[in-house]
Amino acid sequence: MNIPDRIRRWLFLNKQKQQPVRDVRFPKWDKVKTVLLIYDSDVMEKNADIREIVRRLMLEDKQVTMLGYVERKDVQSPILPQSRMLGWKDRNWLHQLSKDAASSIAEAEHDIVIDLTQTYCLPLHYAALFARAKFKVGRHIMDGLHDFDIEMPEQEIHTPLFDQILHYIQTIESKD
Repeated sequence: MNIPDRIRRWLFLNKQKQQPVRDVRFPKWDKVKTVLLIYDSDVMEKNADIREIVRRLMLEDKQVTMLGYVERKDVQSPILPQSRMLGWKDRNWLHQLSKDAASSIAEAEHDIVIDLTQTYCLPLHYAALFARAKFKVGRHIMDGLHDFDIEMPEQEIHTPLFDQILHYIQTIESKD
């Protein structure tokens, strides 16, 4: 890890420590109404697996908001009310989200954040950090990022991780 990356990681960990304590509640899947889906996009921004996951969630009457990140200067995907694609223009040289992107993520409250990020990606880690939700779940990349971490190897598609997350959320009994 080079020096700028160490500085970026250190700043993120400090920002993480400054976050207010949340009232974390393990969700009962039947009661979940709103889902924030965070993912790292493929370069072409096609994301067929993400579209399939969203379709599955919508069949269960979940309101889904998608937040993706592509490692490119110009983002091609349109900004829709339920979908936003972030790119280089939405972060600074420290890989922190712009004030506009951070505030738009923090203003909406969700029942659950499902982070399907496969790799270390600070802009998406900031998105998961700023997202307001009762519960955050995702692949274990960094300590303290989620309320519930799944240990899985990095994969090219997001569906196996989503299936594991869904399995655990539906299997574990909640007192909610």
